[in-house]
Amino acid sequence: MRRQAVYVASPSRLAGKSTLIISLVQLALEKGLRVGYFKPISGFCVPNPRGELVDEDAETMREILGLKTSLELCPFKICGGSFLEYFWSEDGSRFRDSILESYKEASAENDLMLIEGAQTLSTGSFLGCQAPRLAKLFNAEFILVLRYEGDFVVDEALHARDYCEHWGVKVSGVVLNRVEENRLKLARGIVKPMLEKEGLKTLGIMPEDRVLSSLSVREVYESIGGELIAGKRGLENPVETVLIGAMTPESAIQYFRRVRNELIITGGDRTDIVLAALEAGASGIILTGNLRPSVKVLPRADELKIPMIIVPQDTYTTLQMIQKIVGKIRPGDKTRIAAARKLVQENVDWETILSF
Repeated sequence: MRRQAVYVASPSRLAGKSTLIISLVQLALEKGLRVGYFKPISGFCVPNPRGELVDEDAETMREILGLKTSLELCPFKICGGSFLEYFWSEDGSRFRDSILESYKEASAENDLMLIEGAQTLSTGSFLGCQAPRLAKLFNAEFILVLRYEGDFVVDEALHARDYCEHWGVKVSGVVLNRVEENRLKLARGIVKPMLEKEGLKTLGIMPEDRVLSSLSVREVYESIGGELIAGKRGLENPVETVLIGAMTPESAIQYFRRVRNELIITGGDRTDIVLAALEAGASGIILTGNLRPSVKVLPRADELKIPMIIVPQDTYTTLQMIQKIVGKIRPGDKTRIAAARKLVQENVDWETILSF
């Protein structure tokens, strides 16, 4: 059987690359293919139990595929927002050669390699390691996953296509993800024909999936840390929306009641907002700046089973931390893995992708 490689990338963060790849892995395994995984660059790392910085997506795939721990699945890690001082004098070709060597080892004896891009197409450009350039190095088919947030998705797709063509890479297809129900008709009837008129084959249109896009308060707590000061019995409360509480109490209660299963982020000194969130029946409350609210709200939070978590970060940083875990699929998360597979199987031309 001929070997093949598919590079799945996106021009923006949180588009759904992992959702697609995890599902393709399962479907390929069922077809009897020997499947490998590789992520050349990571822009977000977390410490493993041994204190080593690892890419969470790569570690998830390692467990799903049962790969040996010594195999380097993500050789180039850029962690944090300040990294140029460590790389400014480096020769980019050395990093590309190192990535290629790791890729050869990871792809050995596999029929199919699924390669996951970093946050954006341009991540790693300062060392000549942008996604299309690496895809050409791997001789891989190139698929774009785009999060559908409005009509500008067409502009985003065409700009990404032009960027890839600059590096001599043809986009093999596009998958539109997280399409809200009221936009599905537009996506299928207008966006898809427009993209295909421009030579971009639409391989899938995946609707928004609440199982994949929602979290539990426990997941947020375990990911961002902090101190749980009340409402422990509500840790399994679902989170569908994250709201910032930075308004008057009167406005807040109306604002909070317009949505459901909301997680409120506010300063720990905003007891008025905390009371409004409790009154509105929020799923949970994150208190920023290591500031504690009035003790009088704690019994009420316990009574309503609404967790209250204090974190040292400011509101904006806390929001960013939570956004990074939305849609994350972990190895033991059977519910999300099954939901992802069902979503891809029903809405993506996965057989075409596996037979490029």
